[in-house]
Amino acid sequence: MEMSLNIMFKPFVKLFFNTWYKVRPPESVQYWKFGDYARAKVGTDEKTGAIEMDIENEKYAYPGFPRGPVLLGPLAKLKHKMKNVMFNQVFAEMEKMAAESKYDMIPPEKMNVAVRELNRVLQQLEDAEVVDDMKKRITLIRKVMTFFLQEDDAYRMRMQWVMERLDKKKMKLTKADKYYFRGKYFKVDHDKFDY
Repeated sequence: MEMSLNIMFKPFVKLFFNTWYKVRPPESVQYWKFGDYARAKVGTDEKTGAIEMDIENEKYAYPGFPRGPVLLGPLAKLKHKMKNVMFNQVFAEMEKMAAESKYDMIPPEKMNVAVRELNRVLQQLEDAEVVDDMKKRITLIRKVMTFFLQEDDAYRMRMQWVMERLDKKKMKLTKADKYYFRGKYFKVDHDKFDY
């Protein structure tokens, strides 16, 4: 009964949020709309002690401090190599494995509860992606990871062990995270808005 009520009211809730989105869109980073850079001052979050940047004319401080020389220097080289290996070689192998194993894959509703939950969250990640190429990558990652973890219980249990030790409060996106995340081609509010 409760589930049918949720299904019945969900379109009305989404309609409300879509209308509200047109009247008052969610907050998002502004500096990239007017130029490629903005003046920022590095500081420390008083509550967490983590590094943050106060960016001129932005509502929230940016969580973290991506250092240009590192991001564009050694990290850029590593990211480039990893992307080439990952997206060319590994993804080609993953696509091949997914095609060969499609008849061996258990439907999500029959998977182990932990794997089913991972599948659900990765499906939401896939739905929130804006760029088609990234959406395809997430689809493939979801299929391969859930297949792998469903069939190899030693890795599944290790994944569960790690996940249950994460402090969800520390992993949760803050208002500042969401504010900047919207500017990175990601529909962080996809469950509320159609955008």
